Amino acid sequence: MSKVFLSHNHADKPFARKLAADLRQAGHTVWIDEAEIMIGDSLIEKIRQGLDEVDFVAAILSKASIDSPWVQRELDIASNREIEEKRVVVLPLLREKVKLPGFLQGKLYADFTDDGRYVESLDQLLRRLGPSEQAPSISKEEVQHLRAELAKMKALAVEYQQTAQAHTRIALQGKSPELRAAIEKANQRYPAHAPINNSYAFLVGKIPVTVDYLFWAIAKSARKGAHPLEALLAINNQWPEVERMLDAYDDMLAAQEDQ
Repeated sequence: MSKVFLSHNHADKPFARKLAADLRQAGHTVWIDEAEIMIGDSLIEKIRQGLDEVDFVAAILSKASIDSPWVQRELDIASNREIEEKRVVVLPLLREKVKLPGFLQGKLYADFTDDGRYVESLDQLLRRLGPSEQAPSISKEEVQHLRAELAKMKALAVEYQQTAQAHTRIALQGKSPELRAAIEKANQRYPAHAPINNSYAFLVGKIPVTVDYLFWAIAKSARKGAHPLEALLAINNQWPEVERMLDAYDDMLAAQEDQ
């Protein structure tokens, strides 16, 4: 069984999904961005992690993908792995008749430009990936049942996301534009802090206090002996807000431990 990263442009998404499904059915593990990257994840970190963990990077080559900076970056990383590990890593999959990038020229590619020869090209790719434990076949009735269950799960996921977004909007009501901007910026850097920041971040004077800023100030105070935030909190009698934020963060961590 091989782990395969599907490098592709959004324009080739339908083909990438079909190929991913067929590779999984053949018993291989497939990394495809829409399945692996969740809301709040760092795109660069997740993609780099995927590229480092797989056995092969299958590059779906089309007019859109060869001009894509993201695809070019993925292929640069994969080609460096190929040089360092002295083995084949990058597998070119030609979706449209395009001129191959320089470092792929001379490589034998799987030709997926003709949909009528899809199965033949897929077999060629599977031979390159090596042996696998093929997923057992299931009946049409089981497929229909699984798809119905999947539809229910998708609907629940959408409902959960809408509920979470509604809670976020409610939590941010009444906060100043400056504080909301600071919360949004902090949540982008530290997505795990979002539930706490949305409800408990506050202003001390003109200074927005989010979880990450509070931790930084505490660490700096420990190193230097004091931080201006301490004086401002005392002057404005806002230490209770710090305690509420830290208590909420502690409760969130405890809940995660119990899961």
